[in-house]
Amino acid sequence: MEVETQPAPTEAEAAMEVETQPAPTEAAEAADAAEAATQPAGDAEKPAEEKKKDPPAYQDAFELEYTPDWPEQMKTKMEEAKIAKILDQLKGKGGGKGRGPPGKPEPVRVFGKDGTSYDFSWEGENPALEPVPAEDNFPLRVEERFKKARGKPKDPNAPIKPKNGFQKVTGEARARLKEERPELAMDLKAMGAALKEEWEKVPQEEKDRLQEIYDKEMEVFRPLWAAYKETDSYKEYCDVKQVWLDGREKKKLFKAHAKQAPKKPRSGYGIFSGEIRERVKTEVMARGGGMGDIGVQISEEWAAVPEVKKAEYAEQAQREKEEFAVKWEAHKETDIFKKFMTDKAKMEGRHKLKQLERTTFKTAPAKPKSSFALFKTKFMPEVMAENKGAAAGEISKKVGEKWKNTPAEERAPFEAEAATLKEKYLVDLKKFKCQKAYTKFLVQRQITNSRTNRAVLLREAPKKAKSVFALYRDAHKEEVPSGKGEGKGMSWVKAKYAEADQTEKQQIEAMQKELTEKYQEQVKAWKEGETYKEWLKNEEKYKREMRNEAMKVMTLKFLDTAPPQPPKTAFSVFVSEKRKAANSDGEPPAKRSRKDAKEEVAKFQEEFKKLDKDLKSEYEDRRKELVKEWQALAKEYMEKPIWKEYMEEAKLLKVPVKSLLANKVQSIKKLKNGTKILPLPEKPEDVPIKPPGAYKLFVRVKKQEVDDVSKLPDLWAAASAEEKKPFETEAGQLLNQYQEAVKAFNQSEAGREFIKKMKFVRKSRTIAMAKDKYTTTLPKKPLGATKLFMKAKLKEAKKANPEMKNFELQKLVMDQWAALDDEGKKPFQEQAAEAESKYQDTMAKWKESDEYKSYTSMIQKASGSGGGPAAPKRPDSYPSKPLDAFKAFCKEQAGQGKALPKLAEEFKELDAETKARFQSEATERQKKYQEEMIAWAKSDEGKKYNSAVKAFSKRKRLAMAKTKYLKDVPKKPVRADQIFFAEKRSEVMKENPELKGLGPVMTKLGELWKNLSEEDRKPYKDQAAEKMQEYDKAMAEFKSSANYKKYEAIARGAKPKAKAKAKASSSGPKPPDNYPKKPQKAMGLFMQENKGGGDLKAQLAAWRDLKAEGQKKYVDQAKEAMKQYEKDMEEFKESAEGKKYLRLKEASEKKGKLDKAKKLYLEGEGVPKAPKPPLNAYQMFVAEKRPSMTGEMAQVAKELSRLWGEMDGGEERKALEAKAKELQEQYQKDLKAYKESDGYKKYMAVSRGIKNKPPPAAKKPAKPKKAPKAKATKAKKEAKPKGKAKAKAKAKAAASGSDSDVMGSDSDSDSDSSDSD
Repeated sequence: MEVETQPAPTEAEAAMEVETQPAPTEAAEAADAAEAATQPAGDAEKPAEEKKKDPPAYQDAFELEYTPDWPEQMKTKMEEAKIAKILDQLKGKGGGKGRGPPGKPEPVRVFGKDGTSYDFSWEGENPALEPVPAEDNFPLRVEERFKKARGKPKDPNAPIKPKNGFQKVTGEARARLKEERPELAMDLKAMGAALKEEWEKVPQEEKDRLQEIYDKEMEVFRPLWAAYKETDSYKEYCDVKQVWLDGREKKKLFKAHAKQAPKKPRSGYGIFSGEIRERVKTEVMARGGGMGDIGVQISEEWAAVPEVKKAEYAEQAQREKEEFAVKWEAHKETDIFKKFMTDKAKMEGRHKLKQLERTTFKTAPAKPKSSFALFKTKFMPEVMAENKGAAAGEISKKVGEKWKNTPAEERAPFEAEAATLKEKYLVDLKKFKCQKAYTKFLVQRQITNSRTNRAVLLREAPKKAKSVFALYRDAHKEEVPSGKGEGKGMSWVKAKYAEADQTEKQQIEAMQKELTEKYQEQVKAWKEGETYKEWLKNEEKYKREMRNEAMKVMTLKFLDTAPPQPPKTAFSVFVSEKRKAANSDGEPPAKRSRKDAKEEVAKFQEEFKKLDKDLKSEYEDRRKELVKEWQALAKEYMEKPIWKEYMEEAKLLKVPVKSLLANKVQSIKKLKNGTKILPLPEKPEDVPIKPPGAYKLFVRVKKQEVDDVSKLPDLWAAASAEEKKPFETEAGQLLNQYQEAVKAFNQSEAGREFIKKMKFVRKSRTIAMAKDKYTTTLPKKPLGATKLFMKAKLKEAKKANPEMKNFELQKLVMDQWAALDDEGKKPFQEQAAEAESKYQDTMAKWKESDEYKSYTSMIQKASGSGGGPAAPKRPDSYPSKPLDAFKAFCKEQAGQGKALPKLAEEFKELDAETKARFQSEATERQKKYQEEMIAWAKSDEGKKYNSAVKAFSKRKRLAMAKTKYLKDVPKKPVRADQIFFAEKRSEVMKENPELKGLGPVMTKLGELWKNLSEEDRKPYKDQAAEKMQEYDKAMAEFKSSANYKKYEAIARGAKPKAKAKAKASSSGPKPPDNYPKKPQKAMGLFMQENKGGGDLKAQLAAWRDLKAEGQKKYVDQAKEAMKQYEKDMEEFKESAEGKKYLRLKEASEKKGKLDKAKKLYLEGEGVPKAPKPPLNAYQMFVAEKRPSMTGEMAQVAKELSRLWGEMDGGEERKALEAKAKELQEQYQKDLKAYKESDGYKKYMAVSRGIKNKPPPAAKKPAKPKKAPKAKATKAKKEAKPKGKAKAKAKAKAAASGSDSDVMGSDSDSDSDSSDSD
């Protein structure tokens, strides 16, 4: 049989023919030469254990018969034995994927090195090898031209690389050595050594000649190769090569796992082959056969094995298969298999990402050459000519030295060209990233990353419980008839399940329910683990990466020139300072490898972890300063024209401008329900910054003096009080300045505006979060009758009137609704009423849920109620407020789609009779409502509700007053033990690392304080006393402020007074229900009748338009009402209830005048204040001892009384009594001076005038009063105690010096200044 051959290559082509290599460089050529010295260039046979598969038969034939060494136009016959062997092998391949059934092979296409393709086809039993026409579309399996059975893929379109001298010599010697020494064919190392010896035998003259030929050929090859790299064929080749590399990596991973996994079971043929392989191998090798002959003989012997024996092998194979299945299930639970699956998922994700990048970035612009690369391209031939025979690395080094020695003016053209290329590259890159292909790449990248993340981290997630049907199927799997179709397999299971007993189904349902509950518990527990959290973290990372990159594409052309981002963490600032310190000599840092950089960062991380909280906050403060500087630069950048252009595009694409500035790729935060979270307002430039404490000031000073900042906490702890004092003093001064600056800022316009914005944003955020968190089950409000009609008819109207716009269609449908009669509206109204009823029921249930309570609580906090109790809920029996005339009119017009202004206009234009009807009906409803309200207010439920409303109003008013007026109240200082705790806490935690949490540490500190002696406690008590004095002074100043007085005024009105001292408020007593109400004037009657006729200005104009004639009606009505009012008032004054009310009113008016006089003469600026009554001896004793005592109030009081009684006659008690007497004498002097002041005298004069008392007479000598004496005697007799009561009476008497309150009182003890009559 003959075949057509291809013409043999010419001598020049033969010299240029080499296997295609990807992108050779000078360095690669040097590496090839070094490799060639130890390893033969040609292909060698691999050992049998490494050769898992033989290449396809058609490729064997092709590689054997079609070689480039054929003479031109020569035809050769294929040996009949070879043809028969190829045919048998091809026929044996039938029946696979893409082929026909066994024994019926289809044509197979093969490719030559020159790119031509050929088909093996059959006519009867005769195979033929024919060329394929170029336009022929092969319908079956087509081999890619790059694909070979083994080895790296090669591109036939690539220029053939010339062979060097070594490759030419050893290529010719390889075939000769295989014939002379056959053992070398199986020993690569020995073959390499033999080829090296052959090369060493070549004379040096011949080597030089071969090298000269190679250099000339390479001069031709290099430009061809450079041009080839710009072709699409090269890019396709790189793609195919990467696929091959990925496949090799996958094969390597599977192979490594196979060594650790259970060995796969053998087939019957495999078992038989293993038994006879060694014998057959020996026999074949003795005959001079090869590895293929071994397989042929084993196949022949297997064909001769009896069927009974084959069945035994099949049974053995089945047993091995069953054993393998058990081992494999066990293996799947091992860490080895889990690691393999994780590595496999990661590898597949990585390969997919590489493929995405290859396919997407085919059209991306190539990175431009640098100035050195341009220089190298120009001068490389010159350097190579000067250094013939030098290695590629040496030549590159020479070019680098030449570049360094080139003057700046000669470098300038290359640098200019490189800059031009880079500028063009950036423009092309922007265009590329704005293409849809790049956006698609971003989406696919996110999908791939998400799938990989799921495969890696969610593989061990709990498996969902099987359904009832699946459990039933598993329970009866042994009964299922094999096969497919009705009555077999799944069909049989479904029929069996349909006929199953209900009891069995219930048992399986119970089992399924139990499994589901177990699954839910497992999921809940698994979600608390680190794996799930890592999965969530990665998912968010990939979404953020996608979001950020997408926003980068839009902002690329605008934000390239924006100020660089500041450090994002305190650690970044720490690393920056460390690196600056390491390069303090001013020289640029030396280049480091990635490994060295990682090690350096890890070292810095360990150092940073050792720093204490204050030191870390110091770096955080520095970071904030850098952020502030960056914000100033960003603000300046925003004033440029480019920013205006950017804002226009940002608005067009709906990208948040502020977020992009704060972080170039930051996205908007949204809640699950889609609600946007408002960003916090930007702080004004003059907002005060909290100053550093003493320790931070110490750190700033000492940081430059120590080599390791982690030593600073120990240095501070070891510092003496004198060494710490300068820092503490400076910190105190800075704190005072900061507090004053905060006060000034809060009072400034910018401060008030900032605080207002902050409150609004926080409120908005809280409300949004409350809705997102607690209204997931909130019932949706149903549609009304009008909207249901519109929903039903809008589509029909749109279909009938396609040219109309949406608002026109809505108007058309509303007109149809208005034209409907009651019968036509009834179905929609009933449907709406039914939906509303269901909604109200569902809403009532929801309002009883915990969700609603949490929601209302959160909303109240956001609204500024301070989280206190809610306003009392109106009882169901509370009378409903009636509709006025206008609202009643609107209710009648409901459902007609009229706007409120239109209804107001129609109501105004109503005729007098109709309007009078609405007004009279409204008056009747209002009258009835008032009667119901009066009756309801007198009921127990009404009284309880009104009382609750009144109490709530007072509490709310007081809370608002505290928020408004007490925000600057001085903070109460810490106690002595608290100062001790703060000082020793870090020391205790350091000495007792086993104490975890605040509770155990505080317990330990409490024990230490308890064991301290009075002498050791004294420094802390002195500090506490000093701070308390400062607090008292600040509190006294605060109490004299206007804000505190305003709060006091509100508090006095808000707090209910004691029942025993209850007095009428300055506003006067509440009028009784029968108190006559003053009637309205004429214009008021007109406005009430004309309600809904516009604002006050319009009503006034209408009143004037009436003139005297029109106004007469209302004037007469007002006169009649006034006469009736005067008559009712006279009757009220004569009644008992009226007399009581008028008496109380008169007393209230007097009280108001007295309060006004007191405020005018005794509370103004410059008026002396009434002296405060001093404490008596017992009260001073209590004030001294009480802070050191703990327990319930009653027990403490009892213990104090006992201690005071035991001090009777003691020195300490005498000292207290002497001090109390001294204070009382001073108080009497101050009180006398106070009463002689002008303000007090004026107040007393006004007081006597109001009370109608005569002025005091001239003072006479005091006479003894009998009544008080008798009274005192009586009191004395009554107070005479016996037994144990004696000590109590003494203590009580001692405690009753000037006030019953042991903590002192601010009230004035002077009876003349009392408010009572």
